Amino acid sequence: MILYLSTIGTNLDTLKTNLAGEIRDTHERFLALLELIPESDYSLPTDNPAWTVGDVLYHVTLGPRALSLEIWMIVHMRGLFQVGMKYFPSKFFNRVNAIFARRGKRINRQKLIKAYEAGHAAIRSRLRRTREADFQKSVVYPAEFVSELAGEVTVERLFRYVRGHFEAHSKQLKR
Repeated sequence: MILYLSTIGTNLDTLKTNLAGEIRDTHERFLALLELIPESDYSLPTDNPAWTVGDVLYHVTLGPRALSLEIWMIVHMRGLFQVGMKYFPSKFFNRVNAIFARRGKRINRQKLIKAYEAGHAAIRSRLRRTREADFQKSVVYPAEFVSELAGEVTVERLFRYVRGHFEAHSKQLKR
């Protein structure tokens, strides 16, 4: 029995180490991306005509913090979160998302770094506090919210989506 419990701890440590590595790597890649894009380009359009380069960069900074909150909701208030996902209109979600992401001329490299650092700290803290049993808790994400997360989404998958969110949006910036 003791061997079994120590194996569980080892598996949890391995999972947390792997996720921490993905989160750290994404952090480093975001900072490297910022170095490649001059601030003068922040007002340029992206493939999505409604969003500028600065808007997309700021939106990426919101990902880790939002995912940290979503993970907390799944772990502690899964039923309420699931009801919200089911009945909260996606048009309203997208509108709120756009309002938070649009910073226009107010954004600069230092503000982006500061915003990402806050989100990075939040998701790392959430990972440290996540228990083994929590990683498989899940909710169903409607496709109209976030197409990459459509379907059943576990806490583990949300931690991995820190990287997926960055990758999806960094592609919008590479031309």
